Amino acid sequence: MFSKSDFTIFDDLTLDGRMAKIREVIDPKFEAFAAEALPILQADGQDWYAHVAKHKMRKTYAPDNTWVAFAPNKRGYKMLPHFELGLWADNLYLYLAVEENMKPKALPEIGPKLAQVSDLVAALPAEYCLSLNHMANKNQPLQDYSSAVERYRKVKAAEILIGLKIPIDSELIGSDDQFPVLLAALKKLLPIYQLLR
Repeated sequence: MFSKSDFTIFDDLTLDGRMAKIREVIDPKFEAFAAEALPILQADGQDWYAHVAKHKMRKTYAPDNTWVAFAPNKRGYKMLPHFELGLWADNLYLYLAVEENMKPKALPEIGPKLAQVSDLVAALPAEYCLSLNHMANKNQPLQDYSSAVERYRKVKAAEILIGLKIPIDSELIGSDDQFPVLLAALKKLLPIYQLLR
């Protein structure tokens, strides 16, 4: 599970230092979560794969967040609706993500599907939230979902991520309940994924 001390990796401002800590401290926890999440995902009959972020394109600046993505494609995940468990300096998150990489090719298909799941998104628990950019640590309430779908259709860089954000000061950080809560969130988001896939 993720503990408060894990977030101190972001105190290291150097690329090499932070990356070493990510590989040593965080990535094994992503792998541990993947071992529990993959059987849940594979129950839909697809082969699912865990993609731990390698940050290979980073040459100067340390990454502001790190993650593991889950998708039914061995070669990549950004071109598909996928799940993402990640860490910012002040929170742990689990999102169902539809990113800009699906555009423009898949937009005619994914655009209407995003609109069709509006009721399921609205029925998610109150603590769930919306993000419009997987590289920004900002969130909106789920009530903004309809406008987010419209923005996704019109704005090239727009994205939609829906899920659970656990602040660093939450009792779940360091708790034995953490993985069960994250896995329950995964199961709660799966019906939405099934309509988007």
